[in-house]
Amino acid sequence: MNPRWQSLRCPGSALCSAKAPPDRSHPARHFTSTDAVKRRPLLPCPRACPLRNVSGFLTKPQHKVSEYNYTKQMKTGPYKMTMGLEPMNPRDWMEVDAFYQEEMALRQQILAEKRDVVLAAHPGSEAACLEMLQLLAKYLPQQYPELFTLDGHTLYAHAAGEQFDVRDPGIDPLEACARLVQEDLCIMQEVDGQVTFTAGAVLFPQRWSLLEKMGMDMHRIHDPVPLYQTEVSRPVDGFMTRIKAGKPFWRANWAITDHPELFQPLVEEDIRGMTAGKLRDAYQPVTAENAGETLFTRCERETLSRFPETQAVLFTIRTYVRPLAAYAVHAQECAQLAEALRKLPDELVRYKTMAHIKAPAQEYLDNAVRHHLEASGLASPAGAMLNSAVVSPRKLNRQTAAV
Repeated sequence: MNPRWQSLRCPGSALCSAKAPPDRSHPARHFTSTDAVKRRPLLPCPRACPLRNVSGFLTKPQHKVSEYNYTKQMKTGPYKMTMGLEPMNPRDWMEVDAFYQEEMALRQQILAEKRDVVLAAHPGSEAACLEMLQLLAKYLPQQYPELFTLDGHTLYAHAAGEQFDVRDPGIDPLEACARLVQEDLCIMQEVDGQVTFTAGAVLFPQRWSLLEKMGMDMHRIHDPVPLYQTEVSRPVDGFMTRIKAGKPFWRANWAITDHPELFQPLVEEDIRGMTAGKLRDAYQPVTAENAGETLFTRCERETLSRFPETQAVLFTIRTYVRPLAAYAVHAQECAQLAEALRKLPDELVRYKTMAHIKAPAQEYLDNAVRHHLEASGLASPAGAMLNSAVVSPRKLNRQTAAV
């Protein structure tokens, strides 16, 4: 395992130990990401996530430890696509961690180079975008006072080096929000009786295109997703009309990818080609021997909430990436992920662009589990029963597809 990964571990709620209270006498002071990051009880992962007991995720090889804390047990049974939604405390709306400053610098770079690709808003979404900014201006200083300050109508994001007058009529509220938080932001509004994607700031896409999805309703957005129309289309439609302001929900989504970068756009034509089994030539060959260093789990923490004034629905996506090699030190985690891969239907494997990497990933994880069993003596006849329990965990989840 690469040493740069070994030094990174999930320290849970102690990720950043607060130092002496920073001097906030000047509201525009820029703090480092380790000055103080307010910590709250961590959310358990929804039932939908197969990685819920995993101790942490990393965004890039030299960066990012996530705050995922998987505490609930998985459920047994065959694969079944579900929405996988769980109620969420409103105070857990956005996550800020020790790598906020670093990821915000990346977002600033992407906005400078690809603004027209990662930001889009249709006419009629202006009020919803402004409400989102005003809600963030209230929320962020309350939940993370060491990193954000609201002075009158001016919001200061100290670690990101940004400031915005939330009452300035010349401000682009969508871009301002993209410069404040690590989450990607998608606004859904009712248009002609259909819940429609009307505005978005998507800087860290997982192989989909913001511009391609803009203006689509829920059915068209998810048209490439296998099983969506038959399994969850109606429940999703019902949920999107019933969700109430002040009562947000969240879910988890996962995939295995051959690249750790956060910005990974892909148009629908490519997705359909991969679903049909066509691979891109640029993909690096992956084997069981190099899978630990060349493959990564990509997990998304997604939230859904309704705005109180405009009644728009905000869908947020927070992305965490972790190398497959990080699982090698934990037999149970290897077994859980391997079992999740085994249960994933072929059409979803292709849709998630995992067809060329599933077999080597599976073999790598199985080998890691076998190594742990042999080292602990569980591979002996006397440990056969325990061996079976570890290799095939009794509590595995019902998974969800990427949407």
